[in-house]
Amino acid sequence: MNRLIALLSLIALVLCGPAVALPLNPTDGPSRVFEVVSADFGLFNSAESGRPLFESVKVVPLTPDQSYGWVILLRTNKPTIKWREEFTLPTKPDTWGAPESQGTRSVSTDGRVSITEREVSPERGIIFNSWAVAPGDPKGRYVIRVFIEGSLAHVFEFDVQ
Repeated sequence: MNRLIALLSLIALVLCGPAVALPLNPTDGPSRVFEVVSADFGLFNSAESGRPLFESVKVVPLTPDQSYGWVILLRTNKPTIKWREEFTLPTKPDTWGAPESQGTRSVSTDGRVSITEREVSPERGIIFNSWAVAPGDPKGRYVIRVFIEGSLAHVFEFDVQ
């Protein structure tokens, strides 16, 4: 139930947010038939917290179990979308968490970059990914690069403090 409330809140937020357009190019072929309508990064809060379920921020508190992540609204006629997330931390964390239950995840040899790949069916055009702060996560500047169908769609930069 909380996931449904969160998804509905995200839909409302993303649909009302500013547009970030990636023009469609007919020469790109069927694998590039999408447009980024909007993209946002922020905190995912529990309904019991009294805070908005999704809160757009540039700073994530270094509080264990605080959920955060990105949401992208697409305009597409494709039933499934392949996305890739390259998540770079300032230093190696104590852990990258449990292995992926959907898709794949790999970690760079220096331990600073996690690469997650998934193929999803966008619900109402929305794709997203979330993480949670874990003990041993470093403070500093984090960068998430999201690729959709092989093209860089958005870069999210934020600080964890």
